[in-house]
Amino acid sequence: MTAPLADPGAQLERTALAWQRTSLLIAVNGALLTRAVPGLGPAAVVVGVAVMAIAALIWLAAARGYRRGRGRTAAGVLTAHARATRALTAVICVVALLDLIAVLLHG
Repeated sequence: MTAPLADPGAQLERTALAWQRTSLLIAVNGALLTRAVPGLGPAAVVVGVAVMAIAALIWLAAARGYRRGRGRTAAGVLTAHARATRALTAVICVVALLDLIAVLLHG
């Protein structure tokens, strides 16, 4: 039997805010990618806009997860966050690789 969340709002809200801060940083990173490699022209813009679109999806997923998580048990919330965390980790790895490529092409 799983116990309900001890503070059924604060933990989920802090987590949603952390995800939103992460998505904001990814969006800024996408904007910087468009400016970092002007020699790539349209390709840099496409990559930057794609990264910013992914950041918007993360922002929306965080808000949706917060709304859906209210009233659920801790185990149910953590299972959903485990899948999302793996996906976010993959996104961050891809963005980091794009950053590395941008640095190597720029310098």
